[in-house]
Amino acid sequence: MKPQMNTDKYGSASVCVHLWFRMLRPVGFRLLCFELLFFGLLTQHAGSGAYQGEDGEVRKLAEGVYVRIAAADQSIVSNAGFVELDNSVLVFDTHFTLEAGQSLLAAIQKITTKPVRYLVNSHFHPDHTHGNQSFAGPVHIIATTNARRDVVQRDLPAMNRTLGIAQAQIEKMKKDLIATKDPAQQAGLRAQIQQHQKFLDRMTGLKILPPVLGVEDSLDVNDTVRPARLLYLGKGHTDGDLVLYLPKEKIAFVGDLFFNSALPNTQDAFLLEWMRTLAELLKLDAETFVPGHGPVGTKSEVKDFLKYLEELKEWVEPRVTEGAAMEQVLREVKLPPKYSSYSYQYFFPANLQKMYSELRAAK
Repeated sequence: MKPQMNTDKYGSASVCVHLWFRMLRPVGFRLLCFELLFFGLLTQHAGSGAYQGEDGEVRKLAEGVYVRIAAADQSIVSNAGFVELDNSVLVFDTHFTLEAGQSLLAAIQKITTKPVRYLVNSHFHPDHTHGNQSFAGPVHIIATTNARRDVVQRDLPAMNRTLGIAQAQIEKMKKDLIATKDPAQQAGLRAQIQQHQKFLDRMTGLKILPPVLGVEDSLDVNDTVRPARLLYLGKGHTDGDLVLYLPKEKIAFVGDLFFNSALPNTQDAFLLEWMRTLAELLKLDAETFVPGHGPVGTKSEVKDFLKYLEELKEWVEPRVTEGAAMEQVLREVKLPPKYSSYSYQYFFPANLQKMYSELRAAK
């Protein structure tokens, strides 16, 4: 998820997300906020051309292994990777939009003429899957069975609701345009209507492609040049996180199982099990770990992230045992200074809430 967005009278995503992270609300409220955030991210640059081939840094990690890094101010939002196999290319995650996926494909084609035959989605969140449509031809889309379920049962309906929100906002602005006599307000409303309409046109053309092959535990890619393994190690960021492990290169693409020097998005997380899953991840004979957001890390950074989750539990658990209310936990528990440099600081209240809820449920 991208941390910054513009907001105005009609783009209330950041306000909704702020409330979501500050209060414990029903699931329906949280899903609505996520949809509004999704809408806010895509409308932020709708009139600026930011989706027209915006480049992310492509880094070579090893022979035939590449990562495309999403900078904080880029609308591709999440990292992606690609691996040259004997006669084809395997892609790990496809960014946030059709245009971002197309620019990823263009980046791949600058490096190799081999066709993309495999798309691996690390999990179901749209910033990792909505570029799938960009890869035409006989492409096998792979994810865990749980991720496929969530694309079909959650992402597709959420997209329809998001389009409904966009259309309603356009209609509201059109009514306000008729009602106002102020030239400055009229100019602002016309610009916003144009921006929102571009978003609506773009998203109407987006085709969400669910994975066709579901991984239960593991899947081996027995390539003669670069063998790979797809691993489901357990619940974490979601209940369907898939890892791409390259044993020869000792590289693991881990999606949002690992946040490098950043606080995690825990909307769909299983925090207590996430710690166990990270322990399994650390057992891999890997030296390089590619997260879904932020810079590439090592085993040391993965351990640091695990330590944060462990400390989060330590901060909250005694208060749950004492019967403290959520509001008390939010008031009393502050993020220690050693984490002050971490990205996504605004996730901390939501981290506390999720840990509190899980520990309460486990009592």
